[in-house]
Amino acid sequence: MNPMNRKRLLRTKEAAEYLGIKQRKLRTLIQDGQLPVVQAGQGVPWLLDLRDLDAWVERNKRTVAL
Repeated sequence: MNPMNRKRLLRTKEAAEYLGIKQRKLRTLIQDGQLPVVQAGQGVPWLLDLRDLDAWVERNKRTVAL
């Protein structure tokens, strides 16, 4: 996908799909302060910045010894 065509802000459903987690888990991460949201006003859907999602992935990478 061309980066110029990629949306920077995603709704919660799209963000959960991007991270490969359930929407409920995403909302928990938001409520726990692990992921910031953009909200243009009260009653407006939460939007998540792709850069914040990528940063969360980087912070949560682990190696597993087998």
